Amino acid sequence: MILGIGTDLVTNTRVKKLYEKYGDRFLNKILSADEKSKFLNLKNSEKLKFLCSSFAAKEALVKAFGTGFRGIYPPDISMQKNKLGKPELLNDKLENIKHHLSITNTESYTLSFVVLEK
Repeated sequence: MILGIGTDLVTNTRVKKLYEKYGDRFLNKILSADEKSKFLNLKNSEKLKFLCSSFAAKEALVKAFGTGFRGIYPPDISMQKNKLGKPELLNDKLENIKHHLSITNTESYTLSFVVLEK
């Protein structure tokens, strides 16, 4: 049974400008501690894609929940890849909910799509 779907489209230049302007303050608002550690170890050429993917996935998740960022905030959610490279989200609210996450990146945009099911 489908519980919710959510999608988000991020303009990559907007995220880049926010990161350049706010630096660590922006990272702390968007990334979990685990993600921040991974981000800091990435090559500079991979950092923007990582930030955009993480943010778009988290936005799509809270849209699928139907709550927006109320009671759940971006640093509370971690995005990781499984052993096959498929992106997944980690959060306590997902414990008994199966989720499917798809992310695509272009030079200009990042799109994510989440389906929640029981």
